[in-house]
Amino acid sequence: MTLKTILQVFLLFALVLWSFDTKAQDTCVFLFSIPQNAHFAAADHLANTYLLDGFEVEKYDSTGKFIARYSNNRLGEARFLDVSNPLKILVWYADFQTAVFLDRNMTELGRLNLSLAGFPAVRCLANAADGNLWVYDEARSYLLKLSTSGEKILESQPLNLEFSQRFAPTCIRDNSGQSIFLSDPIQGVAVFDPYAQLDKILLIKGLSQFEVENETLFFAAPDGISAENWRGLFSKKTPLPAAAQSEGALFWISKKRLFLLTKFKVQVYAF
Repeated sequence: MTLKTILQVFLLFALVLWSFDTKAQDTCVFLFSIPQNAHFAAADHLANTYLLDGFEVEKYDSTGKFIARYSNNRLGEARFLDVSNPLKILVWYADFQTAVFLDRNMTELGRLNLSLAGFPAVRCLANAADGNLWVYDEARSYLLKLSTSGEKILESQPLNLEFSQRFAPTCIRDNSGQSIFLSDPIQGVAVFDPYAQLDKILLIKGLSQFEVENETLFFAAPDGISAENWRGLFSKKTPLPAAAQSEGALFWISKKRLFLLTKFKVQVYAF
């Protein structure tokens, strides 16, 4: 067999694999169900699943097996969690403006009361790639980077000067320390550099919750899960499973996982 023939065979084999992989990723694949209610769900890069249910945070492994639980009934309902760092899980109790940090065993590492730290109007927050926190101060319309003890490290320019109406973000995501994304469902996504300076405004609207990985925004909509490279290099959409297409269906996406709440159980899909 000549070198040319070997190269042709290798190229054909590579194209077949690429075609198979592309088709496999064009649909959501059911993995397992967790018999639990939830009002928010997320996954870390190890494919562990985390559920919020009232005062409790539960962790499950990549097969859906229960691992551990954290419960706190003194801070109100847990509204959000960020598991981008599974060794330092962030749980947000908005009613008491308090962030709680958990280790991988769901044991409390510490907490930060943002009101006592001088930031009583935090609308949303997230882990920063360097171990600190990104928070949005609604009172002054600033994106801030804070230490986990509440000390201010960086701040943006006031965003109320950049938009025609009050900027009201619902989600922050740190893209591995390279850029920070702040989404207002009505006005779009503000992109910041690592120093909290506004870089660009993306006219992607309707995003109340999203993920960022390798400069690509992943978000769910009624017609599917979108993957949009924020620099405009590519765009892809994966259809939702039939159960998620019904009116009023409640679902979340995180780390190539779709979580769908149906009749007191959470169905987990890969996409």
